[in-house]
Amino acid sequence: MSKLNVCIVGASGYTGGELLKILANHPYTEVVMATSREYIGKPIHYVHFNLRGIYRNLKFSELNLDTISKSCDAVFLSLPHRVSLNYVPKLYEIGLTVIDLSADFRLKNPEAYKIWYGYEHPYQDLIKKAVYGLPELHRNELKGAKLVAVPGCNATAAILSLIPLIKNKVIYIDKILIDVKVGSSEAGSKPSISDHHPEREGCIRPYDAEGHRHAAEVEQELSMVAGHEIKVSMIPHAVGSVRGALASSHAWLINS
Repeated sequence: MSKLNVCIVGASGYTGGELLKILANHPYTEVVMATSREYIGKPIHYVHFNLRGIYRNLKFSELNLDTISKSCDAVFLSLPHRVSLNYVPKLYEIGLTVIDLSADFRLKNPEAYKIWYGYEHPYQDLIKKAVYGLPELHRNELKGAKLVAVPGCNATAAILSLIPLIKNKVIYIDKILIDVKVGSSEAGSKPSISDHHPEREGCIRPYDAEGHRHAAEVEQELSMVAGHEIKVSMIPHAVGSVRGALASSHAWLINS
């Protein structure tokens, strides 16, 4: 099998760095482009020190759709929410496989974007074509998919903890409480006063206690598994660790 030429858009951030690390060991991919607005012309290890010696000839470049279309088979978008909207439709139209790490195409109901993200989605036709990138639930759909919406980190932890219980009808689904402990890297590489690691070390702080956006994904996917609507209460907590997300999902056993 020949290798797929891959571009990572937004490769200088944390998720971009993780993609570079994972794809470096993938037998069927070769990263031929890595874009960054801030580090154009700099080698990959200038930002990602752990990748020194791995991407010897690759430097961060400017995002150029014409160059991507001529050089790549697949594109990973490691961009903030709503920024991906500027590029996904064009890349999809070109015919590339698009794997979007933002939330812009995760939700199937267009109305949900108004509720959870505060905007009307401009590409509702593409929402229908996007596959939610959780192989535990959508493995067959992901084969050959041209637009993949990568699940949120907290949503992934929560969904995976509850799938077996709901599938096997072990719990009551009308009362599900999800507590997620998350590390500081989840906030991204640009620190703010609340997300900067020194501000988080030594404490546990809940945030988005009402209306955490990843709850929309959790409800969407669990409702699909159950065959009818499920609502959850989901509260993330910022903790002093750097990496990881740990979901403790609480529900009542049917036979207890």
